[in-house]
Amino acid sequence: MRIEVNMLEGQALKAIFGEHEIISDQSITAGGRANHPEPLDYFLASMPLCAAFYIRKFCQQRDISTDGIKVFQDDTPIGENKYQKKFSIRVQLPDNFPEKYKKALMVSANTCTVKKVIQAMPEFDILIAQ
Repeated sequence: MRIEVNMLEGQALKAIFGEHEIISDQSITAGGRANHPEPLDYFLASMPLCAAFYIRKFCQQRDISTDGIKVFQDDTPIGENKYQKKFSIRVQLPDNFPEKYKKALMVSANTCTVKKVIQAMPEFDILIAQ
């Protein structure tokens, strides 16, 4: 997938991919206006959003209501390296969620594509475009 990023006013940036656009900004202390999430915020949000997608699909396939289901993510640093983190995704289920599907639901949530890409340890190149 190709993503084009354009510079906007101040520290704001616009990423364009397919028919979609997202805008990021920086905090006021970093010179931005804090009008939009920072790029790292989008990255972090992608994991619980992805898990929630698979949870919803699981429920839809079994005609289980998704009312009351919430997904939370917390991260904590591992050791001294602030970039090495442990991500904990918790799924809150309503009291009436069928017990027999809880384990399978967690298996489904773990099929998240974002998680798989991160676990595969992607490689990065930053180059000057010709």
